[in-house]
Amino acid sequence: MTTIHDVARHAGVGAATVSRVLSGKGYVKLETRERVMQSIRKLNYTPNEMARNLYFRKSGIIAVIVPDLSHPFFSEVVNAIEAALREEGYQTMVCNSFSDRNYELRYLEMLKRQQVDGIIFGAHTSLASEQYRNLERPVIGLDRRLADNIPIIAADHEEGGRLAAEEMLRSGCKKIIQLGDIEDSVATLSIRRHAVFREIVEEAGISCLSYPKHPENYTFDAFYETAACMFAEYPDTDGVFGTDLYAAAALRYALEHGIRVPEDLKIIGYDGTEMMRFLYPDITLISQPIEDLAKESVRMITEMIRGKEIPQKRVVLPITLRRGSTTAGDRNAAADSI
Repeated sequence: MTTIHDVARHAGVGAATVSRVLSGKGYVKLETRERVMQSIRKLNYTPNEMARNLYFRKSGIIAVIVPDLSHPFFSEVVNAIEAALREEGYQTMVCNSFSDRNYELRYLEMLKRQQVDGIIFGAHTSLASEQYRNLERPVIGLDRRLADNIPIIAADHEEGGRLAAEEMLRSGCKKIIQLGDIEDSVATLSIRRHAVFREIVEEAGISCLSYPKHPENYTFDAFYETAACMFAEYPDTDGVFGTDLYAAAALRYALEHGIRVPEDLKIIGYDGTEMMRFLYPDITLISQPIEDLAKESVRMITEMIRGKEIPQKRVVLPITLRRGSTTAGDRNAAADSI
């Protein structure tokens, strides 16, 4: 098997020069670079990726920490991130935190031992900010505030809350319930959608209650049970706003119990994941820019790994309303996307 030293001898240079040519880092004369490339082709040399990464103290791996891949939003985000990282020549290590601080600590220790080159952090747990500030390795927060010096990428959740509230009001709802976590217990920007939604709805003189009972896991049964409990407590609800899983569960419960949608109940989902396209009637959705979130996360983390300064510590991407059949009003606008 041809080694880097064989290439160096054939080209009449040192092994370090061959490494600089392969990595694209450091100055090498054009004529020397061409001679090295000719030797690589002639000897049919294939770089040993592991050896090269060890030489540059890199693993070629980026960790993506999420709460649970069974959640459709995080599943789609991870798929998009993995595709974008592959284009950049990196492999992806997917880490499920299962909302457990011990798992989170374990992954951070891996980063400290340089088993991964960087972390894209989107988990629902959060340790003290000092844990992240002292890493001295590339980390970004995907919709998570970790520390002042760590960049964060998120969708425009305030706009998402506004769009949902205005759609509910346009549909004529009078007794609205928000499903899901409404407290900022995990330092996530997405929580702002709840506050903005409630402010706008209540300013219009409409009742807006919160039902913060969160399922223990991301299974259908868990979300369906939450929806059932909500309807049992508030049977006169005429508007439901929650993440895609909550919206799907509410729709299923309504259809099974003779609640007409949208005549008796309007539903708006939040995330806009692909699975929602399988449902009928089609649910009105506030869609996060999943592909753009992934690409921007990968762009930022790879630039940090290369040593580039990241002047913009907070990137907020636009969010959209995809109107479906579960909200009423201007029926001619049922297929509009704002």
